[in-house]
Amino acid sequence: MNADVDTVLRRYGHDGTRLIDILWDVQHLYGHIPGDVLPQIATGLNRTPLDIVETASFYHFFRSAPSGRHQIYLSNTVIAKMNGYGEAYDALERETGVRFGETDEAGMFGLFETPCIGLSDQEPAMMIDSVVFTRLTPDKVATIVAQLKAGRVAADIANPAGLPDDGIGYVDALVESNVHTRGPVFFRGEPDYQTLLKNCLANTPEQTISTVIESGLRGYGGAGFRTGLKWQLCRAAPGDEKYVICNADEGEPGTFKDRALLTRSPLDVFIGMVIAAYAIGSSHGIVYLRAEYAYLKRYLESQLQQLRDDGLLGRSIGGRAGFDFDIRIQMGAGSYVCGEESALIESCEGKRGTPRLKPPFPVQEGYLGKPTSVNNVETLAAATRVIEEGAAWFRRMGTPDSAGARLLSVAGDCDRPGVYEVEWGITLDEVLTIVDAHDARAVQISGPSGECLSVAADGRRRIAYEDIPCNGAVTIFNATRDLLDCVTDYTKFFADESCGICVPCRAGTVGLHDKLKLVMAGSASQEDLDDVAAWGAVVRTASRCGLGVTAANPILTTMEKFPEIYREKLRAQEQALLLSFDLDAALAGYDKAVTELETDGTA
Repeated sequence: MNADVDTVLRRYGHDGTRLIDILWDVQHLYGHIPGDVLPQIATGLNRTPLDIVETASFYHFFRSAPSGRHQIYLSNTVIAKMNGYGEAYDALERETGVRFGETDEAGMFGLFETPCIGLSDQEPAMMIDSVVFTRLTPDKVATIVAQLKAGRVAADIANPAGLPDDGIGYVDALVESNVHTRGPVFFRGEPDYQTLLKNCLANTPEQTISTVIESGLRGYGGAGFRTGLKWQLCRAAPGDEKYVICNADEGEPGTFKDRALLTRSPLDVFIGMVIAAYAIGSSHGIVYLRAEYAYLKRYLESQLQQLRDDGLLGRSIGGRAGFDFDIRIQMGAGSYVCGEESALIESCEGKRGTPRLKPPFPVQEGYLGKPTSVNNVETLAAATRVIEEGAAWFRRMGTPDSAGARLLSVAGDCDRPGVYEVEWGITLDEVLTIVDAHDARAVQISGPSGECLSVAADGRRRIAYEDIPCNGAVTIFNATRDLLDCVTDYTKFFADESCGICVPCRAGTVGLHDKLKLVMAGSASQEDLDDVAAWGAVVRTASRCGLGVTAANPILTTMEKFPEIYREKLRAQEQALLLSFDLDAALAGYDKAVTELETDGTA
């Protein structure tokens, strides 16, 4: 028996739901997850070795073979490629002597690419042993690698002052928060949490829920489901235990607002969880923190301890006997699909992050089969402010269907990338003015899963659920950018990130990416574009979760807004045909067939 592995298993009480944590601890011990410890882990959790492999192999950051003493992951987002990614890529290969995807013979370095690591406002960026480095240049890469070769560790290189890793100073040494606007809802300073919770607990849970409902607060994760209604449904659901989960798996490329909130206003988020727990009747909270934000973990744990010390977390919160609630941090391990709430719950239970079929919904059967409210970081911070200031205060901002304010993560071709608080209802043109975007041609709203907007055609439209829904990501492209190249990059992202559980998404995302490669190569025909429209509709309507539902969006929305980028790439004899291309007509036959199947009850 391996004594180190036994210590890890005992640390988590041989609890199979903590498998992700156990695998992380084992990987930290050995640099990878050795095959010869799998039987011991399996026995300790009453599983089979294949069960352990099934879970570990799902996540990007778990390694089954030695991958270097220093594992380097370079973020390969579209935005990085606009800002010196190629030079950083070449410098890493040159300085380490390793090709990407490989490990050197001495076992010093392993080089890998990875999707967005939440630093699109300061790309190019990379992670080395869970420590992040931003604004990379060839010279900066050379300096970092030289210090690693000299025996220094990544944390010391990034934090030369030796600041404790549980303090805000450490986080600031690694990453700029880039918060450009503050208030009225977010980043306005810490309120008197004692008084806030005292006032909340003076009301009944039902009254707390009513306040949130009346405020019009909607979830900021993308779907926009009404927060108060979610809490109401969860409270009403039968169950002896209930759970509150904060979704901090901010994986949408181009999104980084939650990173800023967790850095500058973590207590707002945690108090929001406490309020949600009181509302639904929960004693257990989980923050699901994406692996790319591992450098925040110790700092966040220190903030949680501060709340415990102040009597705002733990037993008898706020002096109220019987109101016991605590929060633990669950690290992710690299999977975009875990941003979907049911996939996130599966991951919290120590499994592959495979989305569940719905119904039942998490508010009915969520974590461990119990009613669970999953809320986004920004949503919970806003809920704290609603309880502090009242429903009417929040309602006065925004639009009739989109109350309040929200945060935008702005990156790309603008002079002032970063995080901005805006009221719902702001126009796209107004956002571009605020961030100093010049010669903007296109804006990708809500990341790859959203839609591509034409500044010329859509500039006066409003960011609101009744016009342009937005999950927070705003990526700006000027007239010099090759939009088709960006779309192709997005389709590859979806193909790579599909969990593979349903055929339309597993096969469809690959097929769509292959078609885009044909277009890029100048080998596509009108028939290929017709196929893209039809396949995109299939993936959209037949996939299990949001990844598949939105995977075709980068193609379909640019075909509508920028048909010329496709026309220019078609084979010469096909170019004239696209002039009359009608996306709606191309999809009409498929939509009609789906409607008929649903009417017949055979779909």
